[in-house]
Amino acid sequence: MEGATKTTQKEKLHFIEKILSANELWTLTPSWLAMLWLAAKAQWFWRSRPDLSFGWIVLLLCIYLFWEAWEKRPSVAPRPSLWSIPVTVLGIGMLFLMEMYQAALGMSPAVVMGVAVGAMLLIGGNLLFVYGWRGVRHFGFPYAFLLIALPLPSFLHGPIVNGLQTLVTHTATEILNLFGVPAQRTGSLIELPVGTVGVNEACSGIRSLQSTLMATLFISYLYLNRFWFRATLVASGVVLAFIGNLTRTLFLCSAALRKGIEAVNVVHDAAGWSIFAFTVAGVALLAWGFHTMERKLKESPPSYGSA
Repeated sequence: MEGATKTTQKEKLHFIEKILSANELWTLTPSWLAMLWLAAKAQWFWRSRPDLSFGWIVLLLCIYLFWEAWEKRPSVAPRPSLWSIPVTVLGIGMLFLMEMYQAALGMSPAVVMGVAVGAMLLIGGNLLFVYGWRGVRHFGFPYAFLLIALPLPSFLHGPIVNGLQTLVTHTATEILNLFGVPAQRTGSLIELPVGTVGVNEACSGIRSLQSTLMATLFISYLYLNRFWFRATLVASGVVLAFIGNLTRTLFLCSAALRKGIEAVNVVHDAAGWSIFAFTVAGVALLAWGFHTMERKLKESPPSYGSA
């Protein structure tokens, strides 16, 4: 009798696995709907804020990452995870709560962030049901990559931007003083003998930081396998973004000292594009170097100690 019960359970599990395998792509419909919902909320900011206009590119990259991950996807879970139900219900509840919040107070970065939390929970529950925890680990990054293109709530955006402005202006002022240039920092302004050079939000480095994070995360996921190489590439990209914006600020100050304060507006855009090229080249070079090192470590035969 016990053997017959075990046989029946195995047949049920095999039937569930067969159904999931036959309709595998369709079983991920809730995940795709959650992503579309999140993109629909974020697209207003992608259209209206220049610093987030790269969101459309991130959305396309998410689709590409999912397509890459699909080729090596894990097999469907014969026994759906029990965690999938509460996680999914929690995600749906969060999405409903954010819709009510938006209806009452309007669209804001906080709403998008709340929708992102609900969407990720719904996606996680869907992946748990179809693949189990292996599916969450395998497909988690392609879905979560969209988070890099979402607007930050004011309680996060303000301190980050202000912190970057302070760091850039303070460092630039110290370097100018080191080279004998009488410069003084006042907030996000650098006072020079010929006038004042301002480090606004765009020049603080937040845009280059966001785009660099997007590039390093994307490249490290596709071409690097070791965690430390991935983490080092992302951290190096952040450092390059800061160095680039610091260099741009120093260049603008130099232009003001040599040609007058009016020259800042003339060379501002050219300096920005030059620093962007510098950051892209630096990230590409580092990625190639880490990929080469990783390949050599993989190909090198293991060394055995002598007895």
